[in-house]
Amino acid sequence: MEVATSGASMSLVSENVRIEGELGGEENILINGRVLGSIKLNGDIVVGQSGVVEADIEGNTIVIQGTVKGNVTARNHLEIQATGKMIGDITAKSIDIKEGSTFEGRSRMIKPGRTEPSPAVPPTTPQTPAATAENPVTAGSKGRII
Repeated sequence: MEVATSGASMSLVSENVRIEGELGGEENILINGRVLGSIKLNGDIVVGQSGVVEADIEGNTIVIQGTVKGNVTARNHLEIQATGKMIGDITAKSIDIKEGSTFEGRSRMIKPGRTEPSPAVPPTTPQTPAATAENPVTAGSKGRII
């Protein structure tokens, strides 16, 4: 997938560059080097084939061709290409995981009209009544044991 930059500039973290800390801003970024920390942009993010990111990432459209370890939130679209490796949870409006890629984690979809995912609803487990002297209950029983 080619990221449309709509005239916006593209910053580059080249292959021999290592950045530790927080990256933020309004631009698009191509990461071919190594980034440790956090990335929060109001632009598109591409992790190139040689890119290694150990950070939580938030951006508009995110394309992973290299390695990402951390949680990723794409306000629009997330794509993990065949060469990409993603370890962490992903949240996006749309997700495209290509054959040959690696994804280890959970995914959540952002519903249309929202910018954040709906809160997770914990699974419900059937409740078994507590055993008392008057009402002893054992697993699988449906009533009183005499």
